[in-house]
Amino acid sequence: MDHLLSLSQAARMVGIPRKVLQGHIQQGELSVFEGSIRQSELLKVYPETRTEKSGMLEKTRRIQEDAVNKYMHDTMPDVDHLTSEVQRLRAALSESEEELASYKSLVVEMKSRLKDFQKKCDTRQSLMMTSLIGWFYSQCKLRDKT
Repeated sequence: MDHLLSLSQAARMVGIPRKVLQGHIQQGELSVFEGSIRQSELLKVYPETRTEKSGMLEKTRRIQEDAVNKYMHDTMPDVDHLTSEVQRLRAALSESEEELASYKSLVVEMKSRLKDFQKKCDTRQSLMMTSLIGWFYSQCKLRDKT
């Protein structure tokens, strides 16, 4: 696998200053890929470089793995915390569903009582009750999403 190295990594690997590498790039002796140097390109210009003894790639891989592991550890929520949060949300949802059912029952009872009350009213009161019941039903209909 052809590894990509930063200019600094490549310079350390071959044991030269970074400026010298930049000079090779400007002279067209070394090509870069997205700001990095392919290990194979570096070995063409510096064939005496021993990547297996330098340990740079291994060290770089270890640093990257450590960074990824640290990121995952620091940013991933704790499983126990997530489990307790899911349980808390389930309980809250259940409580909300029970409360909603109670209010729906209350609305049904209120509709029934308003109709019964309207039957006992005189004509003028019955007209006012019709207006109130109409408003109440329209408000219920606006809120009813099930």
